[in-house]
Amino acid sequence: MAGSEDLIKRVGRTSLTQEVVNQMAELIMKGAWKPGDQIPSEKELAARFGVGRSTIREALQSLVVIGVLDTRYGGGTFVQEPTSQLLSGAFRWGLLLSHRNLSDLTEVRLNVEVECTGLAAERRDEKDLENLMITFEHMKTYQEDEARFMEYDNLFHRQMAESSKNLIYVNLVSTIQSIVRLWYPSTFSISETKASTLEEHRLIVEAIRSGNINEARMFMRHHIMSAAERLNQVLVNREISSD
Repeated sequence: MAGSEDLIKRVGRTSLTQEVVNQMAELIMKGAWKPGDQIPSEKELAARFGVGRSTIREALQSLVVIGVLDTRYGGGTFVQEPTSQLLSGAFRWGLLLSHRNLSDLTEVRLNVEVECTGLAAERRDEKDLENLMITFEHMKTYQEDEARFMEYDNLFHRQMAESSKNLIYVNLVSTIQSIVRLWYPSTFSISETKASTLEEHRLIVEAIRSGNINEARMFMRHHIMSAAERLNQVLVNREISSD
């Protein structure tokens, strides 16, 4: 933990949680926070970053969700030991949002999730379809609740992967969605995000339900490309606002 104080900078007002997540990831990558280290308290981190404790809490929760940090009841928050080189590398890479990383992530999603959706259309059973439909209905119900909407969005993609009946795809999509979970909340500031996302998911689930492999792939490709464009718009706006 030595020297981490010098690496922490006060953050600006744009996307505070994402900025804090980015800086925390950098502390881990630079070795200022090592596996097994207990990180400072919420109160101390809020003072160092110059943000409210709620922002720190959200950032910590994001890192806990993907397994980078571990919160122990009554005992503080600790840097996790990586469970595997693949996941550790993916998480560290995915935490640092940039145009290059967005392009890389989009390419991987197109190669993994498009094919996976085609398999889901071919192999899904009635229980798979029921789960997808329920999750999609939850997305519609909670479209005004950013956290719940994103939770069910991520779940939809994981259930789609489960419908492919290929456990490797399930693991790959779960890793991808852990990265997506960190990045895509930024796009909710775009007015059309929720309506577009819902329509894109509706088309995907309808193609899977009808067993149309080509349409399932086509609609997933359209969704991934559209989601990437929305996130790219956020990146462009951030660059403009920081100039």
